[in-house]
Amino acid sequence: METGDCPLCLSQGVSLHDSHFMPKSLYPLFRTGNLQPVRFSRDKMVQTSNQVTDYVFCGSCEKVFNVGGESWIHTRFAVHNGPFPLRESLLKQAPLQDSEGTTVYAAAKNPEIDVPKLIHFGCGVFFKAAVHPWDGDDPTRPYILMEPDLIDALRQYLLGKADLPKTVALGVTVDSAPVVWQAMVEPYPIAPVLGLQRYLFYVPGIAFQLFVGKDAQDKVPTCINGSPYGQVMYENISLTMRNAGRMELKDAERPQKLLNMMADLEKKGLNVRLGD
Repeated sequence: METGDCPLCLSQGVSLHDSHFMPKSLYPLFRTGNLQPVRFSRDKMVQTSNQVTDYVFCGSCEKVFNVGGESWIHTRFAVHNGPFPLRESLLKQAPLQDSEGTTVYAAAKNPEIDVPKLIHFGCGVFFKAAVHPWDGDDPTRPYILMEPDLIDALRQYLLGKADLPKTVALGVTVDSAPVVWQAMVEPYPIAPVLGLQRYLFYVPGIAFQLFVGKDAQDKVPTCINGSPYGQVMYENISLTMRNAGRMELKDAERPQKLLNMMADLEKKGLNVRLGD
């Protein structure tokens, strides 16, 4: 452990744990046999088994993230060639809306889905990205840039001291693709819509979007925190994320070892291309 200031509870000079940026339980989902996961950015793609951690949060705040949502959601991600428990639970009830290419479920009315834990998990990941560099391109600034008021609103919410303000809307989308994209995309800013700032991250089968700005919850009526229905979108986000990844990674450097691995997999009939 190291000693420092915890950015969640704001305690100073406390013992900090070796904290995970993205949940530790995600990493085993990306290993197949002796193949290691691929971590990518706009600049490069590398095979690595390293997990992104640093001494950031105190022990009490680690429990806040764990109890608040991480321990609940970690058994509900999509598994390669296996179950997708969150989707299976979602589809047990009829959709709240199913028209014009939009399918929305009232997750709060589903006894198998804990909406507060879904929201806490999503907000927790965005908060982590906004208060520490992690393994980003610039060690002198947080992984993503957010306004101090937004960071504090997330902090107060995560600690159970306040609700999310009307200026913050969280969108949750569960993947409808027959074959879910087995990947993890750390939080990053995306193009604004409706005058709202947006941030996104993806875990196997689930996309989280944070919308920020005036009347965000009213402008994004399908957000999970804007009504008692706890609305969750259902659409093919694997296709969307793959296409976005191809654009982001078109110029990324690929080491020869990774190229050899991809070629070997494609000989076996497995399409793993991304960024081409």
